[in-house]
Amino acid sequence: MDREPPPSQPPSQPPRNRAVDLSRGTLRDALGSLGNLALLAGSAKVGSKAISGVLPDVLASCGPMREAARDMIQALGPWLGAYPDVVAELEGFVLPRLQELETELSARIGEPLRTPERIGLDRLLGRLSRELDTAQVLIELLEVATQETRLPLSLAEVLRQRLPAAPSGRRPQRKFTARLVFEGRIPDVPVRPRAFSGLVGALLETADAAGRASVILRSDGEHAELVISSDPAPAGEELLVWAYGVIAPSHAALAATAALSGIRMDRLGGTAHLHIPAL
Repeated sequence: MDREPPPSQPPSQPPRNRAVDLSRGTLRDALGSLGNLALLAGSAKVGSKAISGVLPDVLASCGPMREAARDMIQALGPWLGAYPDVVAELEGFVLPRLQELETELSARIGEPLRTPERIGLDRLLGRLSRELDTAQVLIELLEVATQETRLPLSLAEVLRQRLPAAPSGRRPQRKFTARLVFEGRIPDVPVRPRAFSGLVGALLETADAAGRASVILRSDGEHAELVISSDPAPAGEELLVWAYGVIAPSHAALAATAALSGIRMDRLGGTAHLHIPAL
């Protein structure tokens, strides 16, 4: 069994960091503009002249986007002392892609967008937009895991309410259906609701890629346990889940999210076991 390190207790909730709040807004806005440009480039109804007119604005956002992403990732560092690879993996993923975006857009400013160039731009923007959106979701998930207050809640109700909820400040890539199965009575347990639901949603997305995702809830009296896998579950209720993508840093970022949230996570093949202490 691939066992993650036991959860460490994070320090008390930090005060709001205005600089990080500004960086978060800058990154969200810039990624939104990049996503819109990717949609324009992929639409047969939008002419090349209109796309060329938007390129300078997105190019100008690359520098602020890079600084915002770096600031947000670096701000996580003090909380990720037991997981130094997470910061390195996120920076190693995000910053080269922003450099690639800036380089490619710079080369296209003022150049005609003929059909081959248009197709190439469509593919480039679509890929970078999806990958950077996924990285943003991981960064914000880690941030929530360091700040959110634990509350005694019904795990099933948290999942029912939060997994299908409309995204806020994030750009999902698709929606899928998973199965929620109960084995016995599940007591309320203390969780960080946004971090917990984000973690479960990401693990369900990984399972869905390998089959039909399911999550089984059960309890031994001392812990609530969730088993997330791609094994078919004929019984249970259906859950709608937003999918935000899976990238290279996802594995390490989700392990850190679990630990920061007070959850022990064990992995065996494609199955994840989450253990949450009861009250």
